[in-house]
Amino acid sequence: MREKESFFDKIDITKYSAKKLIAIPLILLLLAFVVIAYTQMSVGSPVHLGMDFTGGTWVKISTDETKEALAAKFDSYSVILVGETGVGNEKRIEFDLTSDSLEYDRLIGTLNNEYGVGTYELESISAQFGLQYQTQALKAILFAFIFMAIVVFVAFRMIIPPLAVIFAAFSDIVVAIACMNLIGMELSLGTVAALLMLIGYSVDSNILLTTNLLRKKGDLDVKIRKAMKTGITMTFTTLSAVFAMFIVSSSIHLFSSHFAPIPILVDISLVLLFGLVMDLANTWLLNAGLLKLYLEKKESKKFKRKKGVEKLNVKKKSKNAI
Repeated sequence: MREKESFFDKIDITKYSAKKLIAIPLILLLLAFVVIAYTQMSVGSPVHLGMDFTGGTWVKISTDETKEALAAKFDSYSVILVGETGVGNEKRIEFDLTSDSLEYDRLIGTLNNEYGVGTYELESISAQFGLQYQTQALKAILFAFIFMAIVVFVAFRMIIPPLAVIFAAFSDIVVAIACMNLIGMELSLGTVAALLMLIGYSVDSNILLTTNLLRKKGDLDVKIRKAMKTGITMTFTTLSAVFAMFIVSSSIHLFSSHFAPIPILVDISLVLLFGLVMDLANTWLLNAGLLKLYLEKKESKKFKRKKGVEKLNVKKKSKNAI
């Protein structure tokens, strides 16, 4: 009787050529660049920027009014978004105006008349501060990549394997940003934090694979399969936890009227889900394929050198015999 194949037997990547494995994530990365380029041409930036980076004003009000009712009440202002904060019946309204505009003073007057002085929370971010936040966010991601690259190069003291790890992490970030653009998600301080977390998650699985292939002895395909079992189990565990966070933060209001969705956790979990799913392809197709080609080429060169030395020894022995 034929033995039933396990899950890992069905997804055994060693059955396929390394070049075919590499092609799939590279095509996905290319499509991600197309989406980002389209967003750049459409809105003037590679990702939709939230109020944290463009500037504006937000107001938090505790009210039983629906989001639609609030949008209608403030329709004379430049309303960007009306949402729930996840704290009781508190609502958050974002406006495309800053404290130096005439509308800002008029908005304060409307809020005082409708809800009373001191019953709401208001904050304004100028466009200049938004630009500073953009610079700081870019620096944070850049420094994270630089330090990650230094650690990886020091750990392996090679060129090709660390570059594969860094490229895989870069691809995870790019694809996650492209997915954000596809669903219209804005870049905020929360989603920047999620992108930074994604660097750590992606490097974790890639270092596991690279360490197993470079430092352990044995058949190359066997080492890939063993690393894959551990790595995919780790990633699916993380995916399950992140997916649970997404379900709870987006659907908790369905279980009780005392709860409300938590937008920042929804955004963070979605970005992590996009990146972690892509990390499966980048680790076990792209990085595994590149390492397989690298090690096979290295082994081939070693074999050729060995054969060359053997031929040279044979010639020397022949000359000595003569």
